[in-house]
Amino acid sequence: MNKKIKKMLLLVLALTFSLSLTGCGEEELNFQVNERVMQQYTKEIIDKYKSPADYEEDYYLNEGTELEKSAVAGFKAAQTTDHVGAYLDSNGAMKISNGVDGKINFSQICHYENRDVKVTVSYKENKAFEMDKAKVYYNLSEAAAQYGMDAASYASQMFGQSEEFDMSSMDSFLESYLINNGEYPYIAEECEVSAVYSKKELVTMAGKNTAIGMGVVFCVLIFISFIISLLKYLPLIFDADIRKARAEKKAAHEKAKKNTEEMIIGKSSEATKSDKTEVAQVKTSDDNLMNDAELVAVITAAINAANEFSGVRAPAYTASNDKLVVRSIRRAKR
Repeated sequence: MNKKIKKMLLLVLALTFSLSLTGCGEEELNFQVNERVMQQYTKEIIDKYKSPADYEEDYYLNEGTELEKSAVAGFKAAQTTDHVGAYLDSNGAMKISNGVDGKINFSQICHYENRDVKVTVSYKENKAFEMDKAKVYYNLSEAAAQYGMDAASYASQMFGQSEEFDMSSMDSFLESYLINNGEYPYIAEECEVSAVYSKKELVTMAGKNTAIGMGVVFCVLIFISFIISLLKYLPLIFDADIRKARAEKKAAHEKAKKNTEEMIIGKSSEATKSDKTEVAQVKTSDDNLMNDAELVAVITAAINAANEFSGVRAPAYTASNDKLVVRSIRRAKR
C-alpha cells in the first residue's frame, strides 16, 4: 500500500515539474521574424518621424496614415509634455512580444538628453513579400540567361561588391534586395512613444493626479450646492407680481398683529378694572348677601374674561353648572 502511494506522489511531482518547465518556455510569436531586420525597420521609422519639418509634421498629423499620425504625435508629446530633451541615439534595449490580432510588437529604447523614450511599433506580416521575392528571382534568372549564367552567379557579380546585400544565400540576397528597395517582410501599422519613468516617479505622479482630481470634484460639488441654494430667489428676481404680493401680505400681517396687540391690551385693562370692582363689592357686602356658589360664579367669570382677552387658554380643572371654567379658587380674607 505504501509503495503505491509513493509511486502516485512521484508521478504527480513529475507531472508538476514538467508543466512548470513548459510554462517557463519562450513565448511563441505569431509569425516568424528576423530580429535584425525588424530592428532596422524600427530605427528607420524612428529616424523618419522623431523630428520632421513643420510642413511635414502638419501633413503627417492631418493627412498621414495611422502609423505617421501616431509616431509624429508621440514624439511631439515626448518633447512638449515629458521634456525629454535632445535626441542622442536608438541603441537601447529591444524587446519582441505578441500583439493583438496576430501582430507583433517591437519595442526599442531611445536615449534622449533628459530621459529615455520607449518606442513600440506594431507589425503585421507582409504576405506579399514572398511573392515579390519570386518576381525578383525570375527577373534575375532572365537577365543571367542572356549572359549564359545562373541567377546566383549573376547576382554575385552584379551586387557582390556592395555591403548592403547579404550574399550568404540566394534567399538572403533576395530579402536584402527588397529591403534596400523599401519593402520589408513586415508592415508597420501603429507606433506608440512613451517616456520611461521610474516607479517612484510614477507613484508621485499618480498621487498628484489623484489629489488634483479630487480637489476639482469637491470644488465643483460646492459650486453646484451654492447654485442650488440660490434657486429659491429666482421667482423673486424674475416675477414682480410675486414680490408685490409678498410685500402686501407681509404688510397686512404686521398691521393685523399690531391691531390685535392693541385690542388685547385694551380689553385686558378693562377686564382687570372690572375684576377689581367686583372683588371690592364682594368684600364690602354682607356675608349673607351671596352664597358660595354665586361667589364662585363671579370669580370664575372674571378670570375667564381676563383669559379670553389675553389670548391664553389653559386646560380646565373644575367646571360649574353654568359651564364656567374655574382655574383656581382662593378664599378672600374677611
